[in-house]
Amino acid sequence: MLTNIFKTSMRNLWKTKGYSFLNIFGLAVGIAAAAIIFLWVEGQLTKNSHFPNKEDIYIVKSKQTYDGTTYVFDSSQGLLGPTIKQEIAGIKHTVRTDWGTSLLFAVGDKSLYQSGFYADPEIIELFSMEFLEGDRKTALDKPENIVLSQSGAQVLFGNQPAVGKTIRINDSEIYTVTGVTKDFPTNSSYKFKWIIPFKKYEVGKEWLTNWGSNSLMTLVQLEPNANQEQINKQLYDFVKRKTNGDVFFSANFLYPMARWNTYNVFDKDGNEQEGNIKNIRLFTIIAAIVLLIACINFMNLATARSEKRAKEVGMRKVVGASRKSLIAQFIGESLLYALLSTILAIALIYLAIKPFNTLIGEDLSVDLLKPLHLGFLLTIMFICGILAGSYPALYLSAFNPLTTIKGGKQKTGSAGLVRRGLVILQYTASIVLIICTIIIYQQIQHAKNRDLGFERSQVITTAQQGEMGKHLDVIKEQLLATGNIERVGLSNTNILNVGSNTSDFKWEGKDPNANILISLMNVDEDLIPSLSMHMHDGRNFRSKFVGDSTSVVINQAFAELIQPDGMVAGKILDWSGRPYTIVGVVKNFVYNDMYATPSPIVFSAIDNNSGLLNIKTKANVDLQQTVQQIEKIIKENNPNYPFEYRFLDETFNNRFSSELFIQKLASIFAIISIIISCLGLFGLAAYSAEQRAREVSIRKVLGASVRNLIAMLNREFMLLVGISCLIAFPIAWWFMRDWLSDYNYRIAIGWSVFALAGGLALVIALLTITSQAWRAATSNPTKKLRNE
Repeated sequence: MLTNIFKTSMRNLWKTKGYSFLNIFGLAVGIAAAAIIFLWVEGQLTKNSHFPNKEDIYIVKSKQTYDGTTYVFDSSQGLLGPTIKQEIAGIKHTVRTDWGTSLLFAVGDKSLYQSGFYADPEIIELFSMEFLEGDRKTALDKPENIVLSQSGAQVLFGNQPAVGKTIRINDSEIYTVTGVTKDFPTNSSYKFKWIIPFKKYEVGKEWLTNWGSNSLMTLVQLEPNANQEQINKQLYDFVKRKTNGDVFFSANFLYPMARWNTYNVFDKDGNEQEGNIKNIRLFTIIAAIVLLIACINFMNLATARSEKRAKEVGMRKVVGASRKSLIAQFIGESLLYALLSTILAIALIYLAIKPFNTLIGEDLSVDLLKPLHLGFLLTIMFICGILAGSYPALYLSAFNPLTTIKGGKQKTGSAGLVRRGLVILQYTASIVLIICTIIIYQQIQHAKNRDLGFERSQVITTAQQGEMGKHLDVIKEQLLATGNIERVGLSNTNILNVGSNTSDFKWEGKDPNANILISLMNVDEDLIPSLSMHMHDGRNFRSKFVGDSTSVVINQAFAELIQPDGMVAGKILDWSGRPYTIVGVVKNFVYNDMYATPSPIVFSAIDNNSGLLNIKTKANVDLQQTVQQIEKIIKENNPNYPFEYRFLDETFNNRFSSELFIQKLASIFAIISIIISCLGLFGLAAYSAEQRAREVSIRKVLGASVRNLIAMLNREFMLLVGISCLIAFPIAWWFMRDWLSDYNYRIAIGWSVFALAGGLALVIALLTITSQAWRAATSNPTKKLRNE
């Protein structure tokens, strides 16, 4: 029986090559698209799963409430980790780490920057690191030791053993390599080239012993049977009990690694919200929709060709074929098509995976020997084959054999209705995706084009390294002397990412019970003009801070907390018991959250020995030549450090990586869904034109123009696409209104979006259908009528 099914299926496939290709290719594109999305979903859901102790690993977070808003930070106190390990039962390991640091490594004549962490030695056990060289027990027991990752060691020492060799870091300190670990997989939250003992990081940082300073990350591994809820109860007011309430209240709690990549978002009350899991769910649904559209294509084309196989069904029934055997025949044929589609889909996946990775910045790979991947493809194949072949099988096997043999027509009203419904469903899904893509794009552009309160274009940033602080004045003078540089300002951090903050400011009239979080940034007198910021009141810092050692500049948002009109120049701020004079108020600018309203910030004087140079170039300069001039000047004054730089514009654009990712994927799958839908529409239009060939010929003989004939053949399909638009519009509006609600600074959804999406869908459908309608309308009518 199976042999007969296979022979019949191959015979029919070859007989209708065009329709078979549309079926197979449509399913293949759908399966490939869904498979790639599920590869991404797999990567997101299995992030950090390579850690054997994943279920027992946590980060210590802290909740702090300011002015009625609760913030949840990843930072904790330097004393917290060692203390809770000693005093709270159930904690196996605690590890303190910094936020990641890039250091200059020099080995022989090789010099390059490498990123890594300062961390407590227990990080080795917490992450179950696999050592390729060295002794894991003693690798981080001395401040001058360093552990390299496999890739980090490869870059520095090639294939030679690394343990025992020395590395010069930042052109000053010598470290001995005591271990080489196997690289973590790419879907790990922690990626490093080196680890240096935390004892080295502690040197000279007295604030690490202050219970009021949340300045680093603390990781915790619990004992296998420990009760997280009980430990969180002890952590909640742990710092308060340790300090007798003398520091600002910070409620600490353990947050599991299993939720870092899927949730890890908190509302203004400190409650956990959905994070990346929303994107995972969204694209799982999109993948399912694309698969469904591909299956709809098969069902539509198969039922549309049913009359061509009516006599075959009739003859089979007359010679004794049961309906069960006919259903098996058509389901088997559908499964064969699905098998061929899956084979083609695998080829498409291998062709598309590399450019797809480049587009979204991931490192996905498919492995057919992996049971999960092979099982997924086989499951999809069977589901698609059975789902796509079920309706045609039931529909065709129900034909009356006598009617078909006599040449009579079957009643196809229900089949036609189903076909129309499926076309509407296809295009509804496609139009929804188009609308979503347009709105996401508009929202990103809306945020990008908002007035930031400073000028980000033509600004080059480079970190101050090595001896630059000693020659800063000379560097500035030489840069300005090139004629291409307008200003050079210094800041301790990038203007877009201000990490330091405090609630220790007081002023006349402040509510003594109010805790207001104020951001902190250290700048020189050139930073404000370098970024073309504007003053709302008062003045900028004086040159070299002459007379301004206890002066600050604040932004308008802070000034309006002190006095409604924001005109507060000359007023005094109390900062941790020391008086500071507000000499100026800068107009509000956007930082940290690109969608939020500006929050209060204080600018204070910077130490020239560290920071970030913000180099503002003049308009219309040759940027490549200017960068070369900057590199030459900085290298002359700091020869032992490589020159690295970034454009502030580039840093700004990276702040939209999440939205850009959604936009890219939505765009890709909107295009794919349209392509698949058009394949089906093309086949249905060709079938419709074939079925109405006699009618078209008669109308043409009677004088109908080609234009009128094309309009007649297009009318039904355009009506279906129009109905799809009417259904898609409210669905897309509801969905995108919910998506936009997460943003404080957002667009309003205008009617033009729906007009554009609907018009685009109609034009694409019209072009697809017209190609077949033109062919039918321009054919020779006598050939068809002669055969009647």
